[in-house]
Amino acid sequence: MSTIRHLTFDHLWVVTVLVFVWWLISVLPLPPNDLWWHMAAGRAMVEEGRWIQTNRWAYTLPLDASYVYQSWLSELTLYGLWRLGDVPMLTLARTVAITGSYGLITWHAWRRSGRGKAATLALVLAVLIGWNNWTLRPQTLVLLPGMAFVVVLGEYLDGRVSSRWLLALPLLMVVWVNGHGSFGLGCGLLALAWVGTLIRAIRRGGGGGVPGEDGADDPTARARQQVGPLLLAGGGTLLATMVNPLGVGIVTYVPMMLTQSSLQQWFVEWFPPRNDLDVMNTGFWFFLHLLVLAVLMSAGPRRPSATDLLWYCALAWLTFGGVRYAMWYGLVMLPLLATCLAPLLTSRRPGHPTARTVNPTFAAGYGVGVGILVIAVLPWFQPARYAGIGADHLFASSGPYGMLLSDTTPVAATDWLEQHPVAGRFWADMSYTSYTIWRLPQKQVFADLRVELFPSSVWNDYFTIARGNERSLAMLDQWEITHLMVDRHWQASLYDLLLETPGWCLRFQGQRAAVIGRCS
Repeated sequence: MSTIRHLTFDHLWVVTVLVFVWWLISVLPLPPNDLWWHMAAGRAMVEEGRWIQTNRWAYTLPLDASYVYQSWLSELTLYGLWRLGDVPMLTLARTVAITGSYGLITWHAWRRSGRGKAATLALVLAVLIGWNNWTLRPQTLVLLPGMAFVVVLGEYLDGRVSSRWLLALPLLMVVWVNGHGSFGLGCGLLALAWVGTLIRAIRRGGGGGVPGEDGADDPTARARQQVGPLLLAGGGTLLATMVNPLGVGIVTYVPMMLTQSSLQQWFVEWFPPRNDLDVMNTGFWFFLHLLVLAVLMSAGPRRPSATDLLWYCALAWLTFGGVRYAMWYGLVMLPLLATCLAPLLTSRRPGHPTARTVNPTFAAGYGVGVGILVIAVLPWFQPARYAGIGADHLFASSGPYGMLLSDTTPVAATDWLEQHPVAGRFWADMSYTSYTIWRLPQKQVFADLRVELFPSSVWNDYFTIARGNERSLAMLDQWEITHLMVDRHWQASLYDLLLETPGWCLRFQGQRAAVIGRCS
């Protein structure tokens, strides 16, 4: 009861936004893209008792063609979650990982800014930037250790925790480096933090701190004490990146991924963010955040530190290169935005409290309501019903968990192929291949979402087929493809072309996916 008496309206604002995030993620269907093939890799590793390193599932390359399953720890985790509770457990894992990550970084933002309202506003902007990337894949699972890494580093830089906490950074990096390729971001942030601290240590005067809070009155003296521990932490973290199946080879893996031409040429999440006025577009909120933060840092009463500026420039540059980094930008920049907003949200009236406490009875009722809402959208209670009338088309519908999966998960079409095997080579929409690899691992595909595995020539042939023109028919003959799983929305031209071409017949048509094969 004593805790309830100390609750303020700032607490309620933060909790309300986080509960909304929990609710929204729980209601949104689970996309198939980078989920099912990673689970198939995890299953193969469990069944074979070793780290797998070859192609396996595509006939356009030799089956023993080398491939790096760098995210092996996430793949095992995803498969383990599925074994534990099937699709509902996967759905819950997504909700917990994403909401927990936003909650953790918001806690740090509140401590740094000292203003709950500022942390709440920064959280809202981070959510608007990142919500389009709320899928379940290895990147999602490493959000929590990634944010823990940022929080420990940020709390140390602000002088609120001792250097002993830096011991957590190499441990978190061991998880991160085996969970997803974004581990390089952690190394980069730590390196930039050391450079920023060194700049602060050698220049005269302070700046960039929060005056009067947590020892920020003399940031230069504190920076001089932090340079050495940060350097040691950086060395330990760098060594921790070697604790993976590739060893030092991980150093060449990341540049290879970042410069892979097929990723840059064909795949939307690797494209730069679009600068338009569509509020449903990540680019709109990213550029708005970028501009607002730039204005606040240059003209606001609380100036950024050297580390703040380095992180801002580095993450902005990274996101300019690919919209897939926007979620990381929003999360990592959340504490800085809250700090810059805080002076603007502080009451100027003498003696006016910065945050009013909440009536205990109201707080208790609010807590009960929050608990009911959180439980009501657990995946076992069919949260899709809260998506509203007419939202059924967003879900797969077929199968026991159809109302948890997105309509781009070809459950019914894959069921049909399992029950009616078709001989010969198979072509499928790349998003569909993730699910078919999971359900029908023996049915090899043309190309799948392991994008870097395939040379540009294979992707050129894939998209030639997908376009649905005369060259598509010639390419199907060249590759001796006998049946296809086509997305009637994204490949409408191909769908129409095949049905109008003698020798091709519709075998199955589902909500969105259709199976078309040679009539003979």
